[in-house]
Amino acid sequence: MKRYITGLISGLMISVMILTMIGATQAQDDSLNTIMEELDTYVQDQLGKDKAAGRFQLQSFQIERTHWHYMLDTATGELYRLEPSRTPGNTKWVLTAEANF
Repeated sequence: MKRYITGLISGLMISVMILTMIGATQAQDDSLNTIMEELDTYVQDQLGKDKAAGRFQLQSFQIERTHWHYMLDTATGELYRLEPSRTPGNTKWVLTAEANF
């Protein structure tokens, strides 16, 4: 009986320690500001590669609590849409329309 109680208490302590470590991990910020900063970084990187100022045009729409972000690449005529994700690191620009010229 004593071993049973000792094992039960030890198991509870280990469970509490594991849950505390899992809960202590820092979550990434998934706010709109973070997404827009990543967009700015992406555009700056693209401008740095191509040295073409004004190449990208960004348009954002908000209807109620839904946001849409579109980016037009004026050099190629391609239109991209920001595909949101629950984590900011997984957001991607998806090709929505190819150039029509």
